[in-house]
Amino acid sequence: MSCAEGKRVYQGSALSRRSALQIGAGMFGLNLPQLLNAQATSGQQSEMSCIFLFLAGGPSHYETFDPKPGAPAEIRGLWDPISTNVPGVQICEKLPLMSKRMDKVAVVRSWRGRSGSHAAGSQHVASGMIPPATGQYYPNFGCLLSTLLGPKSLGMPSFFGLPRAARYTEPTGYLGAAHAAFDIAGDPVEPKVRVGKLKLEKVRFENRQSMLAQLDNLGKLAESSDDSITSQDQFATDAVNLLTSGRMQRAMDIEAEPLPLRERYGLNIYGQRVLLARRLIQAGARFVTINHAVQGGLFGDGTTNGTWDNHGWLFDSMMSFASRPSAVPKDSTWHSYRGPGNLPQFDMSLSTLLDDLEDKGMLDTTLVVAMGEFGRTRKINKTAGRDHYPGAGCAVLAGGGVKRGIVIGATDSQGTEPSTRAWYPEDFAATVYKAMGVDPHATYLPRIARPTPISPGNVIDGLLS
Repeated sequence: MSCAEGKRVYQGSALSRRSALQIGAGMFGLNLPQLLNAQATSGQQSEMSCIFLFLAGGPSHYETFDPKPGAPAEIRGLWDPISTNVPGVQICEKLPLMSKRMDKVAVVRSWRGRSGSHAAGSQHVASGMIPPATGQYYPNFGCLLSTLLGPKSLGMPSFFGLPRAARYTEPTGYLGAAHAAFDIAGDPVEPKVRVGKLKLEKVRFENRQSMLAQLDNLGKLAESSDDSITSQDQFATDAVNLLTSGRMQRAMDIEAEPLPLRERYGLNIYGQRVLLARRLIQAGARFVTINHAVQGGLFGDGTTNGTWDNHGWLFDSMMSFASRPSAVPKDSTWHSYRGPGNLPQFDMSLSTLLDDLEDKGMLDTTLVVAMGEFGRTRKINKTAGRDHYPGAGCAVLAGGGVKRGIVIGATDSQGTEPSTRAWYPEDFAATVYKAMGVDPHATYLPRIARPTPISPGNVIDGLLS
């Protein structure tokens, strides 16, 4: 980090672009020197970590944390609000577990987006920057934070995506593929798990020679002039060593957790991913993004739950994907998925995550954020769903210096727009960076890009301690 003309500037990695080797032509989505040497090259140390639950598709604020019981029936929906353990605060009745833990979180009800597009909205939320009409994307939170802060522990990647770090976006932006996330696809409880394009045995990773062969077949390591790099073979070996390290093995073995705890998270793909996120953070990861979730096998896994993009039959689909709702016409496209719907999965996993982090003394150093790319329309449409709506929404934050048991902002009586100061994605980004120990108003100076502001937003008033 350096200062220029009194303004704080974060310098990019000391590694040259040629030495930022990308194993197997993007197979892992990480660069090995960055992972192995980041603590030596990063100018900062921070104990803070973040679990970002990206509610892909855009959850309805009416059916989650901002119910409107006084609105007309075509707006308020089918479900009633329930009281919580914070006096005067009500949430949707389909979140009974979270209702008992509202004293651990902050809810921002005056959230407002700038786009009703999945792509633009997701990119804006994931990076805090309005995506340009043309040109490169901006890097998302995890990418930039892992670049600035490095990993917390050697032998662990800094940035993970479950199953991928981004949906509808390019997570690395101008930083390039060398700074991408370590993506882990598939069901965490299955005997095999996908890391990038390589399928690996999850716990033991026994056949190192086979892994080396797969690495070699997928692409040779780039040439480098760095003194620290003596041979391509050595760094291929180092990549395998990273994946076979005791720390990585232990983090991936979620079956080491007591079965009652796993059940509390939810014995489904999403619940076990949230548990895996906690284990990765505990093992030394800096930032973990969970996409809730992957509809129709978008990322190669056709048995996951759907997204929050409930244009039709919202009240059926948010509760269960086990069978085709009777109200759905036979000629309508319908995907059948395993397990409970979004609301039960979210309620179980988030409430358990908060308890688990607190029980392990990790909540104060782990920022938890749950939000989507926009809210939903006030009126229920003719197919019993709600459509895209960036004008109003809500977000939940906890841990990491976030004040507990508070509600920030409000929407009008029909949930159409904020009735108090609106907080935009860039403001959430500034708040995330601040909580993580990075000055959001500093300039980042990457090696291959012009000086770029970390965030143009403002830290949300009253949210952080």
